[in-house]
Amino acid sequence: MPFSSRVMRAEDWKEIRNFPPSEFKNPERMGYEFMLWLDELRERAGVPMTITSSYRSPEYNRSVGGASDSAHTDTPCNSIDIGERPRADDPNWNRSRFAIVRAAIAMGCTRIGTYANGSLHIDRTEDSRPGERMWRVVGAVRK
Repeated sequence: MPFSSRVMRAEDWKEIRNFPPSEFKNPERMGYEFMLWLDELRERAGVPMTITSSYRSPEYNRSVGGASDSAHTDTPCNSIDIGERPRADDPNWNRSRFAIVRAAIAMGCTRIGTYANGSLHIDRTEDSRPGERMWRVVGAVRK
């Protein structure tokens, strides 16, 4: 069973406290349950999050060097990338990144990736892709 039963509707965004639809390239493609989960993840991690990638069309995904089976191309989309957001108290973004990963795992996420630039990939597609994975993308994927 997929993590999200449907895509976000315009009225659903009222339920999301920490992310406006403008942070997502195609907010209407994001999974409803995933967005509720992501909103709670932000609360539990207690750190700012900048969404750098969410849903991608297959064509766009190819143009940025995304994986051929990228979770970013699913509809509903249950996948995001979180960009580095250094702060004065965390200039290398190490504590924030750890807080996000720790909270995601505690909330049942089993698919986490890291990029060479420090960004994170988090998806809830363990129903259709191998779970319990943490990977590192060596080449920079453009968003």
